[in-house]
Amino acid sequence: MQPRSGFSGRSRAAAVAGAGLIAMLYAASAPVLAATEGAQQQARRDYQKYCASCHGPEGRGDGPVAQAMKAMPADLTLLSMNNDGKYPADKVREIIDGRADVKAHGPRAMPVWGKEFYVSAEGVGQRQAHDRIEGLTDYLQRMQKQ
Repeated sequence: MQPRSGFSGRSRAAAVAGAGLIAMLYAASAPVLAATEGAQQQARRDYQKYCASCHGPEGRGDGPVAQAMKAMPADLTLLSMNNDGKYPADKVREIIDGRADVKAHGPRAMPVWGKEFYVSAEGVGQRQAHDRIEGLTDYLQRMQKQ
């Protein structure tokens, strides 16, 4: 005689199927989490490589090259505060990829990183450039002072 579990055959099958679905969803989310962590690490590396020399390690405009510039680099931690509390993601993307000039920099003193991301060894192609610009835009958003 089999022990009773409190589930009918149909209920037991539904419970097993539900547990299986939960396990599959959890397993499927692991690569997404890993990709997100990988993207965040890439954004951190990109910031340190391309931005920190001017904008500083924490984005305050105090990088080692800042003093030699005609205009001080922006304090990137204040982008939201200087935009009525809303992070200007579209504007940030346009500045990074070169679609928008930065008046304080004069004639395009800030390098156009979109082109660099497109041809760099870390990722060749339009999709990789887009992903890295998105990652860097998100990284700067996480820097914002509240």
